[in-house]
Amino acid sequence: MSRRGWLVLGAAVVVLATTTGTGAFSAVNAERGIQVAVVDDDSAYLGVAITANATGNNTTATITVRNQFSDGTTLTTVTATSDDDIVSLTPGTTTLASGESGTGTVENVTCGETVVIQARGDGVNVEFEREITCE
Repeated sequence: MSRRGWLVLGAAVVVLATTTGTGAFSAVNAERGIQVAVVDDDSAYLGVAITANATGNNTTATITVRNQFSDGTTLTTVTATSDDDIVSLTPGTTTLASGESGTGTVENVTCGETVVIQARGDGVNVEFEREITCE
């Protein structure tokens, strides 16, 4: 083949290479399903029950939490906060293992007041608010 033939063939290869894709990709679109279940407080990963006791002008709230996360999930901090008053819900212990419960009492609350419950531990961080309901 002559030199001109080789040049034409080379030019054709360059043009073909620049107009043809490499087989790689630059974007992916994937759809993933997600399911969210809303459950009552006593069935949640951090189960909670609040009982308000009113005596005269003083109302106390007894808050019980239960670690219902999977085995091996230990909660290292569980607190209830009301008007800057922080109460540990694991008194006497430093952790709350899966299946264990803890109770604490928040003093001098008012009916309708909001209490913030927080729990932290082995890769979990839970925070939610509950209203003190007086009957």
